[in-house]
Amino acid sequence: MNLITSTGSVFDRELRAKIRTPWPYVEALADPLLLLILFAPLVAGLGDMPGLPATDTIQWFVPGMLVLMAFTTSAFIGSGIQEERQAGSLERMLVTPVNRVSLLLGRVLRVVVIVAVQSVVVVAVTVPFGLRVHPDGILVAILQLGVLAAALGIASLVTGLTLQNAYAFWGVIAIFYTPIIVTSGALLPMDLAPDWLFAVSRINPLAHVVEAQRTLFVGDFADSSIVLGFVVALAVAAAGVLIGTRAMNRIRL
Repeated sequence: MNLITSTGSVFDRELRAKIRTPWPYVEALADPLLLLILFAPLVAGLGDMPGLPATDTIQWFVPGMLVLMAFTTSAFIGSGIQEERQAGSLERMLVTPVNRVSLLLGRVLRVVVIVAVQSVVVVAVTVPFGLRVHPDGILVAILQLGVLAAALGIASLVTGLTLQNAYAFWGVIAIFYTPIIVTSGALLPMDLAPDWLFAVSRINPLAHVVEAQRTLFVGDFADSSIVLGFVVALAVAAAGVLIGTRAMNRIRL
């Protein structure tokens, strides 16, 4: 089977299986909505501070929440491939004619579709509360979120394949989860951070995508942060595909 056909088959299998247990995606969708309800008013109460808008807090807050949602939806899928490996189902798929790389791409494609649907739902829910959406900007924003979800999903799958042990996988997630969230700038602007923490945020891919998303939501396509957001996400995805391909090819039955 060629790569495209194999990827389509894996995607169909993954989507059918995960739709039967949709609770992880419901939870990932609930998190940004709860943060909008409970945390956004606190941000609005900070008033005129560096990096924060004096008004329209929701316009600043929603793009960041979409990035966090893409992160929580895609960063944990590596545990699924670990479970399949332990159960023997991954090995059974490896002996079929399916392309090995498609075993990663099909899973990632499923996450990309889920993130796109979740993004549309969050935007639709928040528009009645004052979110202004630039038609072209939102389309590019969702495309960028899809690229980010693919990059994070591949990174998660590679981590799952490399570590194999579930405790080790969740240990890595636990170590990096909080620093990634805090330095993303999604909850509070990094303009408020001390110099060392701001410097740390510059190596966080989510921080650049958050900035790009906020620019896209107002339709400012001339801002360089949009290109930088895509470049960072694509770079992570490319590195993940390269490492993931090597990891899959090294599996011996």
